[in-house]
Amino acid sequence: MKKQMRILTPLLLGLIVAISVISIRRISDIRDYSKLINYVGIVRGASQRVVKLEMNGHPDDELVGYVEEILNELLTGQGRYGLVLADSEIYRNNLDLLKEQWETVREEIDCVRQGDDSSSLLASSEKLFEIANDTVFSIEQYSREMAEKTAGMVSVTALVSAAAFAAAVYFYIRKFFQLKVTNERLEGLAYRDELTGAYHMERFYEEVNRIMAQNPNEKFAVLYVDFENFKYVNDVFGYSYGDELLKGYAHFVMSRLRDKELLGRDMADRFVILRRYESRDELLKTQEQVDEEFLNSSLVKSNRHLMTIAGGICCAEDMVEEAEAVRMVDRANFAQKEVKNKPGKRYAFYGEEIRRKLIAEMSVKDRMQEGLDNEEFVVYMQPKIGVKDGTVKAAEALVRWEVPGKGLLSPGFFIPVLEKNHFIGKVDRYVFEKVCIWFRERMEKGETVVPVSVNVSKIQFYSPDFIPVYAGIKKKYEIPDKMLEIELTESVAFEHEEYLLQIVRELHENGFLCSLDDFGTGYSSLGLLKYLPIDVLKLDGVFFRVSVDVKREQTILKYIINMVKQLHISTVAEGVEREEQVEFLKSVDCDLIQGFVFYRPMPIREFEKVLAANRKEKRQI
Repeated sequence: MKKQMRILTPLLLGLIVAISVISIRRISDIRDYSKLINYVGIVRGASQRVVKLEMNGHPDDELVGYVEEILNELLTGQGRYGLVLADSEIYRNNLDLLKEQWETVREEIDCVRQGDDSSSLLASSEKLFEIANDTVFSIEQYSREMAEKTAGMVSVTALVSAAAFAAAVYFYIRKFFQLKVTNERLEGLAYRDELTGAYHMERFYEEVNRIMAQNPNEKFAVLYVDFENFKYVNDVFGYSYGDELLKGYAHFVMSRLRDKELLGRDMADRFVILRRYESRDELLKTQEQVDEEFLNSSLVKSNRHLMTIAGGICCAEDMVEEAEAVRMVDRANFAQKEVKNKPGKRYAFYGEEIRRKLIAEMSVKDRMQEGLDNEEFVVYMQPKIGVKDGTVKAAEALVRWEVPGKGLLSPGFFIPVLEKNHFIGKVDRYVFEKVCIWFRERMEKGETVVPVSVNVSKIQFYSPDFIPVYAGIKKKYEIPDKMLEIELTESVAFEHEEYLLQIVRELHENGFLCSLDDFGTGYSSLGLLKYLPIDVLKLDGVFFRVSVDVKREQTILKYIINMVKQLHISTVAEGVEREEQVEFLKSVDCDLIQGFVFYRPMPIREFEKVLAANRKEKRQI
C-alpha cells in the first residue's frame, strides 16, 4: 500500500494540475467567446445603422470604417480590441459569409451615393442582419459547448481531487493506526523483556513506586529470585533449553499474579516480583507454591535435580528508610545471598541481621578508595612448599585490609564487596605492583626471590587493558620472565574458553606463568586441559577436607596428578591441613603444597624471614 501511494500520489497530483490548467484556460476562452458574441452583435447593429443613415442621405464613413475594423479583427484575431479566433467551423463559415455580405452592402452603398435606387441596399442589409444573427448564434452555441466541457472537466477535477483527498485521508489514517500499533509494540519492547515478557528493571521500579504510593494501606514485598547452577544447565542442555526455562518460569509467575502485583527481569536468570500479602507465611507459601509447580512441570520435571530456586524477600514494612523500589530490590538481593547455594532454606527475609551486614558492606564501599589511597591494603604471602625437599619454592600473594582502629578485615567479607562494586580490579593492580616493587627491591639487594602468583578477578580478566597494564608494570620494574604467575579461576575458564586461550597465549608472550585456580570446584573439566596451555594446576582444598570415602578421593587425585604431569603441567595442592595428606601427596608426586599444615598467609616481612631461613636449611617432610 505504501509503495502504491508513492506512485499514485504524484500521478493524481499531476492529473489534477493538468485538468486545472486546462479548465482555467477554457474559462479564459469562454470569457473571450463572450467578447466575440458582443462584437459580432456590434457588427450586426452598426451595419444596420450605416444602411439607415445612407438611405436617409446621411453617410457616415467613420462608422463604416469601425464596422470594417471589427470584421477584420474577428477574421484575423489581430487588432486593438483583443478579439480571439474561435475554433468553431460553423462560426468561421458564418463569419466568412458575414464578411462577403458586408462587401456586398458596401458596393450597394456606393451605388446609392451615385444616385441609384436604395431598395437593393435595403434587401442586402436585411440579408446581412440574418447572417450576423446566425454568426452570433453559432458563437453562442460554441461558447455554450465549451462551457459544458469546462464544467465537466471541473467536475472531474473535483471528483479526482475528492478521490485523492479521500485516498490520502484513508492512507494517513491507516498509517496513523499502524504507527500507533507499532509504537505500542515498541513501547512494550522498551518496557518489557523480549524473551520472558517481564518488565525491564527501570519500568519495574516505576510501577512498584506508583503502586505502593497509590495503596499506602496495603502490605507489599519485593522478592529477588535466582536460579542456582543455571549456567550449568545452559552448558549441558544448551541455551535454547535455558531460554525455554526462563520463559516458562515467567509464564508461571505472571499467570498467577494478582492485581497490583508485577514481575520484572533483572538479568540472565534473575527475576524480581512485587507481591501483596496479609502475612509473611502466606507470602512465602504463595511463592514456594509457584516454584514447586514450575519444578514439577513437564518442562523441568525430568531435570528437576539440576534446578534450585532461591530468593530474598524485602517487606516494605521492614525498611528503616523510605520503602523505595530500588532499595527494596537491593535488599531482597542481599537477603537472597544468605540462602544461595546453601541446602535447606530457599528464601530469606531481609531483617535486622542482614541489615547489619548491609550497613557493614556500605561502610566498606564508602571507604574503598580512601583505603587504597592510604595504602591500607597490604600484601600477605603464603608459601608454597616443595614436596620433595620441604623448601619454599614459590608463594601466592594475597590481600588484606588493615583498617585503622579496627584491625584486619576478613577477605571473605570485603572482597565480595569490592567485586560487587567493580573496585576489585584496582586492588588487583595495586597488589600486583606491590609484588613487583618487592621483587625489584630484593633483586637489587641480591636477596633470594621465588616465583609469586597473583590472583586476577573476573573484572580484571575481561578488562581490555588487562595484559597491557600488567605487562607494562612487569617491564617497569624489570621482573624476569617466569617469576610472576597469573592465577585464573576455573569459573572464568568455563565462561569463555576461546577468550581464555587467547589471554593465556598473550600472558606467555609477555613472560608470565599461568595457573588454573580452584580446580575441583564448580564444573571442573579435564577436557579443558587438553587445549589450554597452562603451567600450573591448583587442586582446590575440597579434595582435602574430611571425606566419607578417603580412598576413592585419593584415587581420583592420583590419576589427575599423573595425567597433568604427562601434559607437563605442575601441580599445587592448596588447603592442605593435615600431615597424612602431605604424605599422600608426596606419594603421588605432587609438586607443591600450599596450606596451613606448613604456613598461613603472612605479612611480607615475615615471609622474607622464611626465605632467609629457607636458604640455611631444608625442611624435611
